[in-house]
Amino acid sequence: MVGCPQVLTIAGSDSGGGAGIQADLKTFLALGTYGMSVITAVTAQNTQGVQGVRAQDAAFVKMQFDSVVNDIRVDGIKIGMLANKELVHEIVKCLQDYKQTHTLTRIIVDPVMVSTSGSLLLSDDAIRDVIHDLLPLSDLLTPNLPETRQILHTAGIACEDEQNTLSWMMRAARCIAELNDSNALIKGGHVPIKHQDLKDVLHQAGVTISLNSDAEDTNELCETRGAFQWQTPNIAKYPDDVTGRENAEIEQVLGASLYRSRGIDMFLVRGVNDARVLKRNADRISSDLYTVDVLYESSSQLLTLYVKPTMSTSATHGTGCTLSSAICASQAHGHTLRVSIAYALQYLQQALHSGIEHLGKGPGPLNHGANICMRGVPKGTLHCSTPFAHKLIARSWELWHRYTRHPFIVRMGQGTLSKSAFLWFLRQDYIYLQHYARVWALAAADSTSSKHDLRDYLVVSKAALDETEMHLRVCERAGLSRAEVESTEESHATMAYTRYVMDQARGGLLPLLVSVASCALGYAEVGLWLKEQCDRQDVEIHHLDPIFASWIEEYAGDQYQNAAKSILEVLERAAAILEPNIEQTERLQSVWNNATRLEIGMWDEAIAYGEHVDV
Repeated sequence: MVGCPQVLTIAGSDSGGGAGIQADLKTFLALGTYGMSVITAVTAQNTQGVQGVRAQDAAFVKMQFDSVVNDIRVDGIKIGMLANKELVHEIVKCLQDYKQTHTLTRIIVDPVMVSTSGSLLLSDDAIRDVIHDLLPLSDLLTPNLPETRQILHTAGIACEDEQNTLSWMMRAARCIAELNDSNALIKGGHVPIKHQDLKDVLHQAGVTISLNSDAEDTNELCETRGAFQWQTPNIAKYPDDVTGRENAEIEQVLGASLYRSRGIDMFLVRGVNDARVLKRNADRISSDLYTVDVLYESSSQLLTLYVKPTMSTSATHGTGCTLSSAICASQAHGHTLRVSIAYALQYLQQALHSGIEHLGKGPGPLNHGANICMRGVPKGTLHCSTPFAHKLIARSWELWHRYTRHPFIVRMGQGTLSKSAFLWFLRQDYIYLQHYARVWALAAADSTSSKHDLRDYLVVSKAALDETEMHLRVCERAGLSRAEVESTEESHATMAYTRYVMDQARGGLLPLLVSVASCALGYAEVGLWLKEQCDRQDVEIHHLDPIFASWIEEYAGDQYQNAAKSILEVLERAAAILEPNIEQTERLQSVWNNATRLEIGMWDEAIAYGEHVDV
């Protein structure tokens, strides 16, 4: 770790290892920083609770602080449990002296003042000192909801809105940040938010949510879970400036979509449920609730909402400590505040996904070492058994949505697609499937292929052959004979796509799998979505034009969905065995994105052909 950032935690000790300085130091290490500590209190605690607390002598706390900063450069400071008024006063004096010569060091305060049961861990006087003396020295305050209420109460600020709602959190973040012209991140993990609450608040902010059945222009829609879509006609694409680059980085880090309206930036993190093909193959049904963290920055007067699918897990001990420490570590690496929060949340999600639920008799801790090997693809867990596919889709959400809600697909479901366009597509897709099967045969024939590779090649090759036969059935029902289909000349879009896939075959199993997974999973998604649209509108598929109905029934049916599942399993197994690093994963993401664009190109070409012929 030569030359790595150096960060300091000032907090209490957790003998159970899940929170406090133990969580902080694990987080610092996992995020590539060197961690140091000043211990303010020693606790006797485990997963069932805190059995005792012993605050350190204020003079000894100062001695620890001076010992560190007089010898070692400190790039970031995280402050947690301060235990009593004397320690608050001592830490404030230490920081005041320190900041006279170290103005660039970021200070993050995680105000540990309310216990899980609701009891105060600091006296009212100590909380007032935190507000009036410590917060002016900090760059970010990260209270949870009980701590937020306590700070507002002690500061004499009344929040008019009902407590714990999203609108209340947004107002509270602004009020707390403006106490000392700083920044506040209100953590919403205590109270997940329902669809309707999210809808109401976002509607007030200018983001409209409509029923799928009301949606017509899919280019203006970005679908979420359940029966709702986000309609965002007033979202401006960010410019190519610092803020624009910052927003783009946050989207990539979190696998999120950005929505902007009236001084509010909302980053919606894509979950497994957002893609029907992943939801159908999930080991565990995910919650339909959201967790929202609200950031208010006084300098820009900007509210940023980080909206994430709520995770159902009991392994949450130390979540607050971990998040604030992760933000501190990320800022020490030179990231801006909003980007640092994104990196911290991404790390926190990984740690929660693989949390240690059965460590003791009570709620377990996070797995702080979830990313310790800097894996490009997280390990599969009960909460997400398809981490690689989830990452590929989430990090290309706009592209994925353009593909799986393409006008070709929407018009098919509405029965308005040009038949000429559809027949053109059937012919070209058959050519693609022929190459698809051929490329797996070539890969299997490679003398360097391992036994694992050969097994996977056979699984995917069989799926390709099965889809080819299924496709021919659809062609026959549409009036196209096998001879007609096989005599089709390959189009420019099909040629570009098939040659791209064949090029990827030379790169090994994972690039090849990724290049074809976009097709396999995308068609499974489309089949499920079209079937869902018919069900929601109470329209029987067979009432559509027979040639469209046949295609939908085949791709929504168990045979194709099971074939897609087998490819998904092969993809995840290969990623788990080969363990691509971060750089390799970035290249694989590019392969996925390119293949998805080529899929879009085939449907664009079919529509253009139909419009030309039908004139």
